[in-house]
Amino acid sequence: MLEHYVVFKPRAGHAEDLTNALAEFAAGLDRTLPCLLELTWGPNTNSSGLAHGYTHGCLARLTTESSLKEEYWVHPAHQRLLTLLDELCDDRFALDYVAPTAVRGR
Repeated sequence: MLEHYVVFKPRAGHAEDLTNALAEFAAGLDRTLPCLLELTWGPNTNSSGLAHGYTHGCLARLTTESSLKEEYWVHPAHQRLLTLLDELCDDRFALDYVAPTAVRGR
């Protein structure tokens, strides 16, 4: 499983626009990609990230590492989001890793 995590630093006055763009992105992906196991996104609540201006995060869990570029990246909803992010964000970065078996708490 591949974890694709992105954090976003919106331009001043665009945090709400970013929230809307992420909601539209999630709706556009809903049940359209067999490789997408889970997608979560939301406002950042961590004071360390907020101190650096990173107000939102998004996590996509994909079946394989290759599905990121072959399916997820080229999906129309993702391409629309990429276009919007150039307008809405001062910065963003992704962190991808192949996840070992998850450890579960109680």
